[in-house]
Amino acid sequence: MKWRITVIAAVVVVAALAVNALLVSRATHSAQAFDGGRVLELDGPDLNVKEFGPPGDRAVVLLHGYSASVEWWNRVAAALPDHRVVAVDLVGHGGSEARTDAESYSIDSQARAVRSALDAIGVRHAIVVGHSMGGFVALALAEQDPKRVERVAISDTPAEMSLAEMPALAGLACAPVIGQAIDRLRSVDVVTNSSLQTGFADGFAVPPLAHRSLERLTHPALCYARDQDGEPAAVDRIARLEQPVLVVWGERDVLTPTAVNVQRYRQAGLTPVVIPGSGHSPMVEAPGEFVNAITEFIQ
Repeated sequence: MKWRITVIAAVVVVAALAVNALLVSRATHSAQAFDGGRVLELDGPDLNVKEFGPPGDRAVVLLHGYSASVEWWNRVAAALPDHRVVAVDLVGHGGSEARTDAESYSIDSQARAVRSALDAIGVRHAIVVGHSMGGFVALALAEQDPKRVERVAISDTPAEMSLAEMPALAGLACAPVIGQAIDRLRSVDVVTNSSLQTGFADGFAVPPLAHRSLERLTHPALCYARDQDGEPAAVDRIARLEQPVLVVWGERDVLTPTAVNVQRYRQAGLTPVVIPGSGHSPMVEAPGEFVNAITEFIQ
């Protein structure tokens, strides 16, 4: 009798895990205004954008990193009052639409979505600033639309994907079945805090905005946006561009380790600006220093 109960219990658990995996893998949501932004209804995925500064057809366009949102740019945008600034939530992030197909989250698809958003709001000339994954999107956008993108600044975007060190939990969260089960714990700060800490310097408290943006991701967005296998390396994209490129880096970045990435960019002929004391996210950790690093470049 006991073995039958054990078998039945095991079957119930397996069935529950399978159903959960199915539901979580199909999770999606439409775009909704987030953090003071507004939704743009586009031919592709609808995006949430947040604008600052005076109107005009020229803008500084801010693209956040993996699992982040427009909220991460607030202090940087506020420090650029003389510029039209447009922060964009990438597909599946923040308030932008989340889909279930992998292609929507590829770097080139993300760049096309941003391009559609810029068309919709009348930005014809852009200086694009991208953080981490957003740096890849910024470079792809510059490739796709060289007449619009005049220059690109990237921050803590790995020169090559082999030079990034993702937290173990991030990989486990995308494992079949077990990943969808773990996904239920994403709203528990104590579970995610150690992984999120790698996005900041040791000793810099993980800000609430990091937890907020992580919670907004559907499981497909969490995994497909992370999977960049086969994408061109940042140094290879840069080599194909005619536009000027600025590289900014946090001195104490452990997610995309500073020494090896800065060295690789130098080998590619660039001179990264290193922000003392900052980890992987200098626009949050040291916004004043970050603005100082990019101001002359974006003028």
